[in-house]
Amino acid sequence: MILPVATLFFVTVYLITKQPEIKVRERRIKLDYSLSSLLVLGLLILSDVATVDTIKHALMPKMGIVPWQILIVFFGSAYICSSLDASGLLKVIAYKFVTLSKNNGRRLFYNLVVLAGIMTVFTSNDIVTLTLTPIIVYISQYTGVDPIPYLIPVFFTSNTWSMFFYIGNPTNVIVAQAFSLNFVQYAKRMFFPTIVAIVTSLLGFTVRYRKRLPERVEVKLEFDERGLIPNKSYAFLSASLFVAFFLLISIGDFLRIELWETIAIFSGIYLVLNLIFSSRMSEGLSFFLESIARVPWKMLPMVVTFFVFVHILTSYGLTGRLSPFFDFENELLGTIITAYATAFAANVMINQPMTIFFSHVLWGKSTRYAMSLVVGSNLGGNITLVGALAGIMWSKILKEHGVEMNNRIFVRETFAVAMLTLLSTGAAIYLFVK
Repeated sequence: MILPVATLFFVTVYLITKQPEIKVRERRIKLDYSLSSLLVLGLLILSDVATVDTIKHALMPKMGIVPWQILIVFFGSAYICSSLDASGLLKVIAYKFVTLSKNNGRRLFYNLVVLAGIMTVFTSNDIVTLTLTPIIVYISQYTGVDPIPYLIPVFFTSNTWSMFFYIGNPTNVIVAQAFSLNFVQYAKRMFFPTIVAIVTSLLGFTVRYRKRLPERVEVKLEFDERGLIPNKSYAFLSASLFVAFFLLISIGDFLRIELWETIAIFSGIYLVLNLIFSSRMSEGLSFFLESIARVPWKMLPMVVTFFVFVHILTSYGLTGRLSPFFDFENELLGTIITAYATAFAANVMINQPMTIFFSHVLWGKSTRYAMSLVVGSNLGGNITLVGALAGIMWSKILKEHGVEMNNRIFVRETFAVAMLTLLSTGAAIYLFVK
């Protein structure tokens, strides 16, 4: 049964990444990642490969991983971050940060990279993508500079700085659960390897784009700060809540409050805040309903379907069969190989299901391998556009703004830096993680 289930798994990945259209009675229906996942899940049930109980068991705790908690973390974090973004503060910060470049093309490059990194640490790579990409495109159109030397490093950065804390990427949470790491334990292990990844990638792109970055860029961004911040009271409360949220996550382990509980609590608080301010921010309940709609709910069927696939393949013993291949006598070599293997696997399986799958494969092994899995799940999104859903979303945003971005262009621009960053970060894992 492994072969047909694995085949259907890769068919699902293909449908999710390509999102083809089908014609039904003169109507064209787009099979987006939500509809594709639902169709595949239905096929699994109709073919008796899975049942309703299978879906339920796939969401239950196993080997330290609790899928239903991961769902709360993912969608709750998305709601909190999108609410903060709705305040307009992030756009104001982004615009003001760009003006600090003082018309210097190289300074603009470094400022955008640092800004993207800081925003990623405190929000998510999706928020960074949505906020900074249009700004960079606008600058390029306004000044006539090539946007690629700015767009690529900023996107790369959002998938690199996300390794600092385990709230930076849902895949980090999966690894932390599987290997029983709390917030502080995770941060201590990933701090220096993330620094190494940041420095390596920054040096790599500095060398790659040294001749393509203009000495002078006439950046005159004119914006209405009042227009970007619809309500100052909401912006203040939203920012204050986010600071409290981040602090509680940091000390939650000492208070015996789990990450998913903190996120569930603050999601509820933001829900109430958005309801209270809805009439001030829009007509009636429009803002409140839009705050809920901004959460990427279409990803729910996809994530659940991949949980089911991993549960089935694990039940058939596939992860157990692969586990011996990661028994290395030389742990430095094993750490680096694991980083590369999981990074490339993310581009075949997409990073979230890949992380769940390899958490089972690597369970019980060295913590260094667990941290290499974190590296692979984050940096894998920098190899091709299908390594993470953020890449697919990013390319669509660029297309809407008239900038061509496909896998051929992306791989050409990122591959060398990605390979070098994986190598240095894998070595850093061996040096700094005990």
